[in-house]
Amino acid sequence: MKVLLVNPNRVKNPPVIPIGLEYLSTALEKNGHEVRILDLTFSSSPLEDLENEVKKNFNIIGFTIRNIDSALFYNNEFFLPEIKKMIQLVKNYKITTVLGGIGFSAMPYEILEFLDADYGVVGPGEIVFPKFLKLLETNHIKEKIYDGWKEGVDPDLIHYRGNRINYKEYMSEDGIVGFQTHAGCVNLCPYCTESKTNVSYRKISNIIEEIKFLEKQGYNHFHLCDSEFNCNLKFSLDFCNALINENLKIKWTLYMTPTPYSEDLFKKLKESKAYLITLTVASDISIQKSNQYSYDDLKKIINYCKKYEIDLAIDLLVGYPNESLESIKKCFDFFKENPPKTVGIGFYYRVYENTNLSKIIKENAHLQLKLNKKYSHELNFLEPIFYCDIKQEVIENLISNNKIFRIGGIIPGVNYQLV
Repeated sequence: MKVLLVNPNRVKNPPVIPIGLEYLSTALEKNGHEVRILDLTFSSSPLEDLENEVKKNFNIIGFTIRNIDSALFYNNEFFLPEIKKMIQLVKNYKITTVLGGIGFSAMPYEILEFLDADYGVVGPGEIVFPKFLKLLETNHIKEKIYDGWKEGVDPDLIHYRGNRINYKEYMSEDGIVGFQTHAGCVNLCPYCTESKTNVSYRKISNIIEEIKFLEKQGYNHFHLCDSEFNCNLKFSLDFCNALINENLKIKWTLYMTPTPYSEDLFKKLKESKAYLITLTVASDISIQKSNQYSYDDLKKIINYCKKYEIDLAIDLLVGYPNESLESIKKCFDFFKENPPKTVGIGFYYRVYENTNLSKIIKENAHLQLKLNKKYSHELNFLEPIFYCDIKQEVIENLISNNKIFRIGGIIPGVNYQLV
């Protein structure tokens, strides 16, 4: 089949290379399909550029949805209305549309209906999407949405990237090159749409080959695109060792969860030229317990980062439903006594359908009063709605002008730009 993959993401603070489409292209070409990527991030006329491509007689057009909205309360943007215009343009040409991407996977049925697209794929598409195309070709389609989490990534693929996307445009706007070691997440964060999704791993040798190919093109600054790098400690150590053995002229940054970890992990991360870790932390003790970490773990991690000279940025969520002010204060006091490089504070929770957070809000009229929009039983949380249980001035008083703290979203940017 002749397939067009479209990246409609227009965010440039910083711009993010759509590596999911690059990975999917490898898989589709392995299965005999003809693939083209249309990247609209820097387009001055996205609808016009899309229409020019649509006229080239594609059998199917896929759209990746990285985010439903900007996910931050401050200066929030809802992205789906603009994408809906693109879907309608394609439908006017009577071409089949399919949706994918981590944003789509967050609320697939709601997004499919809102955008009026034909089909969708949740989770990784490398295995399931070629299967979907075969069903489409042979008129055996029975579902509207296909589950890529069950199939996982294709571990045998080597992704030779950089020739389908204009990376130089991204680099000029402070973007960096991403890569992925696995898909899915084992954590139990009650506000997260990727919580407890099936984890599937790539072959380490193939990941290294991908990075080497990019490094030979002159790219030496990388961001890991895993939800959390350390879902499996042995895999993380094996990957670091493989990267160390190559001795590439690169630096890289990553996201981690507080567990599992070991001192050896931080030693190997330093040797593999990781320079910045973003660690996701919740002040709520119930979330800490469900993800099996404590303040003792956080203290060890902070000290390991200092010992091995790795910058540590904490992404801290506070004010989860029913959390006490004393619990939040305890967390701030902890980071004042054990300072990382920076602590970015989030206290507005973007509510998504099908999460534990949305469930408890639907069951509790008191919590519904703390949403930034009026609650109704018809609400599906597709349009941006936030839960907040603590005022900004209270947060500012608790921070006490300590320079390691910043309120997330007020200053635009991501951690590698802000530390």
